[in-house]
Amino acid sequence: MSNKQKLTLEEIKAAASRLVQAGGEVREKLRELTMQALTQGELAEREIREVLNAITEGVSLGAALRTDQVKSALTDALHGMDDALSQAAEAMQLAIKEVASDAKEFGERDLQQGLHDLKKLEATFLEVIGRVAERANGLVKQEMTAIAEHSRRIGTDTGERVKAVAEDLGNRVRSAAHDAAVVGKSAAREVGARVASMASRKLGEIAARLSEKAEQLKQK
Repeated sequence: MSNKQKLTLEEIKAAASRLVQAGGEVREKLRELTMQALTQGELAEREIREVLNAITEGVSLGAALRTDQVKSALTDALHGMDDALSQAAEAMQLAIKEVASDAKEFGERDLQQGLHDLKKLEATFLEVIGRVAERANGLVKQEMTAIAEHSRRIGTDTGERVKAVAEDLGNRVRSAAHDAAVVGKSAAREVGARVASMASRKLGEIAARLSEKAEQLKQK
């Protein structure tokens, strides 16, 4: 699947369904699909939610067709999405750090919104899983609900990554906000758009590095 090909939400949903139905390295394939889909727009809460909803719905449909392996199919797929969101958290961290280093160029609200979107990653992921599970049927509904509840209890890799960086970024944002106030930076712009756009680009760079590494391993 080419990174240059921009997919609609319906196409993303269909791709997720096909990948889960096909089986074989589902976790890796869903990680790649999720990262590709997230890099098509901005890493902001609304766009992230739309992508996760499309992919999770596709996962649900694909798993329903693997009647003898519903649990493993769902588990692998959702772990792949979690892996991608952990990488998204890293990309958002890098973007916020870069933005915070130049308070004259960016405003306080850009930074605060970026930090807000970062902190919401895990909650958004689990909320989407829960809602899709409610609309599912039979064993898919049962297993997806169980996975969501288990993840809420013990947390996700995404949640761990977010916790690890939020405190440091919070300090950077507060410092940068003070600097921005000193130079009288205007906040008359779309809140968080620059951070979200930069984070998306950085996630694309991370995805490219992971893809290159995977190709190198295949050639050995």
